[in-house]
Amino acid sequence: MDIRSFRAELSQAFQSEGFVEERLFKGANKVWIQRSSGEIVSYFAPDAQRRTRGFRLLGVVGIDIPALRQWLNQHKPGSKSGIFQGGFVGYYTANDDVLGDFQVEHGLPVPADLWVGLIKDRLDRIPQSLTGLLETYRKNREELGWLAHPHEKAAWDFLVKWHESRDPALHVPYRLPNGQIV
Repeated sequence: MDIRSFRAELSQAFQSEGFVEERLFKGANKVWIQRSSGEIVSYFAPDAQRRTRGFRLLGVVGIDIPALRQWLNQHKPGSKSGIFQGGFVGYYTANDDVLGDFQVEHGLPVPADLWVGLIKDRLDRIPQSLTGLLETYRKNREELGWLAHPHEKAAWDFLVKWHESRDPALHVPYRLPNGQIV
């Protein structure tokens, strides 16, 4: 099996679980999005890799908030959107105890439906309303897993302020060349 066949099999599995492939915003790479009528967009950005012995599926599990994205586009366009030039928050699945081990050796069947099911389960834990998301973050961060890791604190602090007052003068955090977020 080549990488194209592997990715095609994954694509079919995502589609059969109700995911659609689209861009979070203009210029962004395509991601697999769960369709919902909520205020939150949960997604998986795959990084399917061919390895010497087989294939590995990694990627980013993340969330974006369309209302925040619209506000950023209106008041903080381009590089002024700071740490939010991608999605709101996300994490690379190599760090995840379960999702980081998705690999299959050449010649063995690809468990694409199992992999996509586990990703879907992870995304289903994300509240679909902004109020629900903030409430979960405040009261039970562990439920959000890596999305609420301390290295994402600046994003969450900003979201809390933004939710209280959508003042265009709000300071959007950005990353310095040394990696520090200010």
